[in-house]
Amino acid sequence: MTDEKNTSKDDKDKPKQTHPKRRKTDWQIQADDGGMAIGGSVTDSAIIHGQTIVLADRFWRNLKPALPPEEIKEATAAYLSYLTDRHYYLNLKGMGISDRIPLKLKLLDLYVPLKARMELPEGETWRRNLYLAGRDVEKYEDAPHFGDSVPLLDVLKKYSGVIVLGDPGAGKTTFVKYLAMRLARGEGAELGLDDYLPILLPLAAFAKTLQNNETRLDDFIAEYFSDIGIDLPVGEMLKEALKAGRALILLDGLDEVRDYNLRNTVVERVVDFYTFHRRQGNKFVLTSRVVGYRAVRPSAEDLTECTIIDFQESEIEDFVQKWTRALEKQAQGNTKVAQDDAETDRRELLDAIQHNEGVRQLASTPLLLTILALMKRQGVTLPERRVQLYDQYVATLLTTWNRARSLSGRAPGRDIDEIHTVRVLAPLALWMHEVSPGVGLVGREDLRRKLEELFHERGDASPMQAARQFLLDVREHAALLLERGPGEYGFIHLTFEEYLAAVALALMGQGNSKPIIEALSQHVGEQAWREVTLLTIGYLGIRQQLPKIAGEVVEALVDLKPGPLGEAVVLAGDAVLDTYPNGVPPQSRERIVEALIQTMQDKDVRPELRRRAGLLLGRLNWRPNDLDRFVETSAGDFQFGVRKDLKNIAQNFFVAKYPVTNIQYARFVKDNGYLNREHWSDLGWEWRSGKLDQLKLESVERDWLEHRPLAKRGAPYYWHNIELSNPIAPVVGVCWFEAEAYCRWLSKKIIAVPEGCTVRLLTSEEWERAARGMNGNEYPWGDGFQKFAANTWDSDAASSGLSGTTAVATYPQGVSAADVWDMSGNAWEWTGSWYDEDKKYRIVRGGSWIGYQWFARSSFANWSIPLTFNDDLSFRVAIAPKIIKE
Repeated sequence: MTDEKNTSKDDKDKPKQTHPKRRKTDWQIQADDGGMAIGGSVTDSAIIHGQTIVLADRFWRNLKPALPPEEIKEATAAYLSYLTDRHYYLNLKGMGISDRIPLKLKLLDLYVPLKARMELPEGETWRRNLYLAGRDVEKYEDAPHFGDSVPLLDVLKKYSGVIVLGDPGAGKTTFVKYLAMRLARGEGAELGLDDYLPILLPLAAFAKTLQNNETRLDDFIAEYFSDIGIDLPVGEMLKEALKAGRALILLDGLDEVRDYNLRNTVVERVVDFYTFHRRQGNKFVLTSRVVGYRAVRPSAEDLTECTIIDFQESEIEDFVQKWTRALEKQAQGNTKVAQDDAETDRRELLDAIQHNEGVRQLASTPLLLTILALMKRQGVTLPERRVQLYDQYVATLLTTWNRARSLSGRAPGRDIDEIHTVRVLAPLALWMHEVSPGVGLVGREDLRRKLEELFHERGDASPMQAARQFLLDVREHAALLLERGPGEYGFIHLTFEEYLAAVALALMGQGNSKPIIEALSQHVGEQAWREVTLLTIGYLGIRQQLPKIAGEVVEALVDLKPGPLGEAVVLAGDAVLDTYPNGVPPQSRERIVEALIQTMQDKDVRPELRRRAGLLLGRLNWRPNDLDRFVETSAGDFQFGVRKDLKNIAQNFFVAKYPVTNIQYARFVKDNGYLNREHWSDLGWEWRSGKLDQLKLESVERDWLEHRPLAKRGAPYYWHNIELSNPIAPVVGVCWFEAEAYCRWLSKKIIAVPEGCTVRLLTSEEWERAARGMNGNEYPWGDGFQKFAANTWDSDAASSGLSGTTAVATYPQGVSAADVWDMSGNAWEWTGSWYDEDKKYRIVRGGSWIGYQWFARSSFANWSIPLTFNDDLSFRVAIAPKIIKE
């Protein structure tokens, strides 16, 4: 969790703030160490100010300050109230995103604990792997060994002084504000810090004072806080806290002191201050970016340095949960509706983050994760419209964040011209991606020469000087392009390189699609260029609002078919998904959908590409026109089982052409199928309502129930998994009772059910008859396994599976003689038959995407207890004669 650095009181060039003294009649507070009682109108502010009175009394109880006891306690309470008022809410200014109403989100409600490594990066930021932010560290022969990460609070507890380093937006300022807030509320013991008095101030303000006169940091602290608008000796009180060894000094933003000589002076004063005051037991925190820190790196007894690492999965999930809860609580109060909406928002936001690697990489930075959450709140579809997100990221880092992040209230450096900067960074990023695809690192001299070349092409009078100044600006003021190792430069995140390279390609066209098509076609099938291609098309259609040009590019990919078979079509499909409806014309979407159908069903296309084509079709709202069709299967004798015993089906029945898909099952869910008792059998409703959990059950049944608590029985278990819930993939994560309830519901929806028939699950014999025909075929298509005819573990070239379900219309090669699809592999199908005489297990048929070809034979019968809800377990319905008794 992060916020920008709040504007606070500047030095003497700012008008003095005046706040009237609070009237003691506003509320009456009676408090001691154990608690407090507040009379009158109770608000958060009243409670907090009550806490500060308790803390002020406790803080000075066993000390002997020079000031009168009541006066120093009153000054302490006033100062702590000031701190809590000043930093109570998260400040979202500087992120370049405005909302309809101001968001008032409490900092402590959103804070996510940070972790750090007890070392400096090799360059000016970490060499990141995929878990950090975008570069696979294994690409380097000299890959560094990183120390274990530790909670930042643990570092502070262990050392007298901590220098906290980190990238822009890593959460450095939020960390010191968090410490100040917790200590000001008297919660130091919970942090393991006891009752320290927090002293939070910006080093840029101290540096400005030093420019005018020689000032000790002690004197500056007293002067800085003497003007907070309360007629009490706050400055003298802080000096007393330092003498008593009970202060935590939080010095923020060393990097904001831009002049290196002045920065060095500030560090010397801070070290002098630290060396003297740590002896009394005071603690210190100083924050800085890594850029420029080594030149002034201090050294002192018990002073350590650490570098914040990026959010990992658990921290991202923690932030998202806190963010969505806080938003809905503000909007709707602490209600059940708010909690349910927060859960929906949480799930959607995590899906947006996890479904695209580039988005995931940037979400590892607290600032960028916050911007992502803000944009998602404003209705930006993510990750599909991520080009809008990246555009906002770059603008924020180049301009608004640079202006607003300072705790001292002043921009820490010169303003950067965003348009000019992007026009240089974009071709530079494209060049870097061409010479170092997927790694994004170039030598210092190569980078300098390329910048000089770009400025020469732009007609600059002094390309060498312009290149030097440009690199300094983007390195120090925006931190987009950094030294990542000795003599190596790269973007702070590989995603920024990919996005800016895409901007360069889009600008290359100048309204003409041909040069863009030519450039992109050369790299189809290269993983390092895939995201660049998608972002280029997205930038054309969304950012530049040139849908016709974007449409020409995707249609050309389909027509020219560069790269491996099917690769360009799937790439075009991904691009349309990212940009439609406004980014490409409808006719372009239709052309790509046609090509995707052909690719999905082409046996010569790689299996994983066929799967991706099918999933894209589902998300692009294509549906087989016979999705709800039933196929009549005739009565008579057929060969059954491995031994091909002769069996007889007494009456014709109608079997669904496809297993039940997510889009079909969604009708049941939306029709309140899970809430309507009449659709459920007695035992099924006991499962649905939770009564079954109260019965005495076998351990295996108890285990399945415990893994699916009542709160998760209102929809299929994998209903919110973005791939498994694809509209035209078989619904999975349903137990037998859910399949039974769906059949009962559907029987009331189908008008023309023949007399004596109903909608139900197939019996095991009916299923095998529909799958293998009358002549006992080994598989629905005939004898012998065919990799291109079904989705099983053995269906890809490496025999390692396709990682999930496929669209039900993927395999025309696997259709049975009865014209029934998907009866081999993809997902097991519940039947209505018992496996055992004790009626504990139901028969499941057909094999699955994580089953070997052996299980996908038409004769193979497996079993599961009715409570099972695996991610490879579905069902198929039939219109068949009613079964009076099982």
